[in-house]
Formats: sequence, C-alpha cells, structure tokens
Amino acid sequence: MFEILRANAGGYFWRLKGTNGETLCHSEVYTSKQSAQAGVNAAKRVAPLAQVHDRT
Repeated sequence: MFEILRANAGGYFWRLKGTNGETLCHSEVYTSKQSAQAGVNAAKRVAPLAQVHDRT
C-alpha cells in the first residue's frame, strides 16, 4: 500500500509498504499534499513497466 505522510521538516512524502508492513521505497519531500499524491499516481503508472538493470 502507499502512504502519504507529513515530513518532519515540512512538506509531504509517500512510501510504499509491503504486505508484511516493511517499507519498500519512499519518495522525495514534496511541498504540497497534492504533489505527493501526483507522485503516487506516477509511481503506480510507471512501476509495472519499469525495467530492472543489474549494475553489480
């Protein structure tokens, strides 16, 4: 699930949590809640198409 949270220093960010409750990734800090929601929407739209590049 995605969560939108308020950052300690102000602004908003989102994080993606797995079914076990662990954080899988998080966003940058956005100045508005609407921008954070737009970031969630972008991640939902792009993630199924994202390629994996193993750079090890």
